[in-house]
Amino acid sequence: MAKEVSLKDLLEELAEQRNFDFRGYKKTTLERRFRRRMSRLELGSYGEYGEHIRKHPEEINELLNTLLINVTEFFRDPPAWAILRHETLPELLKGIKPGHSFRVWSAGCASGEEPYSVAILLSEHFGPRIQDYDVKIYATDIDEEALNTARRGEYTMDALRRVRPEWRDKYFHGKGRLRVKREIRRLVIFGSSNLTHDAPISHMNLLVCRNLLIYFDSELQKRILARLHYALEPGGVLFLGKSESLLTNSQMFRRLNARWRIFERIPKRKLEEPRETPEDVSQLTSSEWDRSRQELEAIRQQHRDLLETLPVGVLYLGADDVVVENNPSALMLTTGSEPVNLKGRRLADTDLLLRIPDLALHLEMARLRRETSHFHCHLKVGEAERLVEVRVRPVVDPNGQPGGTLVYLEDRTVEEKLQTTVEELESTSEELQSANEELETTNEELESTNEELETTNEGLQSANEELETTNEELQSLNEELETTNQELEERTQELDQANLVYALTLEKIRLPVMLLDEENHIEFWNAMALRLFGFKTRPPVDLTIDQLPVSEELRNLLRRRLRRVIAKERPMVAYSQFLGGRLGVTADIHFSVVPKEDRTKNVLVMFEPSGGAKAKEPGAKNRKRRT
Repeated sequence: MAKEVSLKDLLEELAEQRNFDFRGYKKTTLERRFRRRMSRLELGSYGEYGEHIRKHPEEINELLNTLLINVTEFFRDPPAWAILRHETLPELLKGIKPGHSFRVWSAGCASGEEPYSVAILLSEHFGPRIQDYDVKIYATDIDEEALNTARRGEYTMDALRRVRPEWRDKYFHGKGRLRVKREIRRLVIFGSSNLTHDAPISHMNLLVCRNLLIYFDSELQKRILARLHYALEPGGVLFLGKSESLLTNSQMFRRLNARWRIFERIPKRKLEEPRETPEDVSQLTSSEWDRSRQELEAIRQQHRDLLETLPVGVLYLGADDVVVENNPSALMLTTGSEPVNLKGRRLADTDLLLRIPDLALHLEMARLRRETSHFHCHLKVGEAERLVEVRVRPVVDPNGQPGGTLVYLEDRTVEEKLQTTVEELESTSEELQSANEELETTNEELESTNEELETTNEGLQSANEELETTNEELQSLNEELETTNQELEERTQELDQANLVYALTLEKIRLPVMLLDEENHIEFWNAMALRLFGFKTRPPVDLTIDQLPVSEELRNLLRRRLRRVIAKERPMVAYSQFLGGRLGVTADIHFSVVPKEDRTKNVLVMFEPSGGAKAKEPGAKNRKRRT
């Protein structure tokens, strides 16, 4: 880049090489924000800043953040939103029925406050019935960082200062940073889109584009408004910011509220009224006619000379795809030779569509969107293969109607090879530098490894001595464990002997004896107890008091006495209890507490016959109890 570089030159370079197009923005705004960024980097000229961007591609993101100052908030300009809520939306939604769609586009949504404000108004209008309608709110911006903030839907209390308290409680949740509730967030679809280049989203009922057009020059504003007009359905509403007044005399929109910039889309007129000529052509003299023809012929000759000398290939197609004009460069790039001129031939009758298959698609896209479309293709020209950049630009006549299509073909082969060579040289240089650094690092690592090996050797010797000492300690410990094992075996034999004596003692007692735990499970009973309750052999599973063949009254008595004995830890006696059923025995029942090592308690129950069979019936009054 030359030393003397203007802002316009820098914008052209950014648009063509970085796909970063701000050429339609107001010059004063761009100059102020470019200078702000350049002052932070201590750069004095646009040339220096362009060089800085080429060396540091990540600078594009910082420049984007400087240019795109996102100023937005919930319900900014409350009176305007009140008009939208109480007057505009009810009229738009008057005829909508369950199952119908209602589409909203928030263009330049920044961090999301604006589309969420629309979602809240629609939720207030429909209430719980909003799920019965196909409501979609598309929110677009070119700032990915702002879009990520919008998708999270988290905002400070200060950002929600214009939101009604009841709406904050209804549509937000959380503490500190409040988050938009799920039923509101699911109404909004966020995406990246450049309003100046990308195709507009169509079939919109409401389009919100507030305080965005003020950053563009008048020409770009007109192009954007044409796209907004295309995006809206007939009768759709455009909601602009209060500083935007371009639509005062517009033939595309009708004012609904001039103060707060709310407009309604007007369908395009099918036929434009013929324009009046300033004077009758028939009044021109013959000399004036000759002079006009000569001037026109001179202009045409200049155009022909210009086309023939241009290294860029140019094809001009009429509305029916007939080649109106072409230059030699176009023929050389597309055919590799200089054949008969293509002028007057239909595009479909040439081999251009065969050599450039994507051309037909981009012609259609350019005409539909009314904007330039470009792509790259590889063409074989002679024996060489060329990289050609193709640009397709629709031509519009003064009445706004399609007038034809310009196709530019530019050979980018040399630039691609140079770029590839530069990248390879840069990569090779980086690899050599990296290899040198790796060799130096490897040398240092080898020296360090040698020192570590010497240290490790000394450590291994020390560890060997420690292992020998540990081995001796383990042998000593093994001898101690063998001695302890012998002692444990002797104690186990003693315990087995004591348990045997304990069991034999209980078997020798001539009275029925049972041992119960705190949950009324019978842990042990002797042979007398088995016979008392009619069991010939020991049952295969543990029983409880509830499974003994006695009356329900006696079971309740046994349960109560067990609880009291365990609670008071004192022996008790229940005198002359009729055991009932087939037993036919009356006995005194003795209860004694047997503590265990784990601090739980067992109860020893002993049945001592107190009289003949059936001496007392159930319910008979017992003798006075004593404990």
